[in-house]
Amino acid sequence: MSKKRNEIVDNIIQPPAWIRALFVAVFAMASYFVLLPLVLVLSIAQALFTIITGSANANLKYFSAALELYVSQLFKFMTYLSDVKPFPFSGFPEVKDDSLLKESAVKKGAKEKASATSAAVKKPAAKKKSVKKKAAKKSPRTTEKPEVDAGDKGASDS
Repeated sequence: MSKKRNEIVDNIIQPPAWIRALFVAVFAMASYFVLLPLVLVLSIAQALFTIITGSANANLKYFSAALELYVSQLFKFMTYLSDVKPFPFSGFPEVKDDSLLKESAVKKGAKEKASATSAAVKKPAAKKKSVKKKAAKKSPRTTEKPEVDAGDKGASDS
């Protein structure tokens, strides 16, 4: 019986067990006071994006997937399924789901393309208006065709 008691005392005295228990307590408090409200904020933000735009935000989906991996890593450490300390003592987990990365990149590319297209469409329209204004200023208000128009026709035929 004294041999078992000595083993128990040795286990209690070892610092790594106490340090791990301290980390578990800190991570438990952090998950309650930081992660739980963060999940709530992400849920509300994603719901608002879906209501307003009709689809979920790709960047928030990517961050949510990374946060889910982090929470999984955190709970594995807290329940002694893993000895790897989670972030900030190791790297933040990366999402390996290519569909989320592609969706985020496609949305960014579509926005950039749309803004470039709208900018390109606006500029020629502005030029056309200025050309029409110049042509209106140059052409006289008579029924006769000016000679410039006949010259332009000939130039376009050749």
